[in-house]
Amino acid sequence: MRGAPNGHTVRSGSAPWQHVLTALGVIGATVAVHEAAHAIAAVRVGGKVKEIGVGFGPPLLRVRIRGVPVVLRAFPLGGYAAVDAETLPPMRRILLLLAGPLANIAAGIPFLLAFRRHPVDVPAGARAISLSGFAGTLGALIQAAERGPGSVARLAGAVNIGLGLMNLLPVYPLDGGHVALSVMEATGVPLTTRTAFARLTTAIFVFLAQAALLSDLRRASSGARAR
Repeated sequence: MRGAPNGHTVRSGSAPWQHVLTALGVIGATVAVHEAAHAIAAVRVGGKVKEIGVGFGPPLLRVRIRGVPVVLRAFPLGGYAAVDAETLPPMRRILLLLAGPLANIAAGIPFLLAFRRHPVDVPAGARAISLSGFAGTLGALIQAAERGPGSVARLAGAVNIGLGLMNLLPVYPLDGGHVALSVMEATGVPLTTRTAFARLTTAIFVFLAQAALLSDLRRASSGARAR
């Protein structure tokens, strides 16, 4: 065992499976909030929702909520809302796209305020699920689970806000990138310019994703050497 700030204790070695499940549950719930908001907004603006998915991999559970198929998959590493967004007028599409990030921010703020006194160590860069890398966020949540529910709730708030802010970045294929393209379409920007923007920002996104993956690999390597 090793000492931790504020008199709390963090266990070394493998994390108990309950803490891992708690961390995965927080990530899955964060994704579910995001995608559900997209789906609800789609219905409100006249779009059609084909399916909502939480996680990737083989399906574990299929249900229908108000006629919309909802699929829970094996690995809570992301999610999706299959929506016919491109058939909507640009301004309605923008409302649909903004719903997910804004829902995460709105969900996260109360947790941060209510549990602000609970200690939690957030590794540098662990501000959002994608930018910090999945392993970085998962590790931070496991550490929070070792401290107790209050620390988990506080970090869950930070993860929600971070994911929301990250998705507002004008980088394709994030929601903010789709918003930027919709604004360009609404204001008459030529298709060639919009295509160039999408390609450039996709390259930026791939670079960030690779940086996150390398960060995860370095963290795993240093952790293995420490043992």
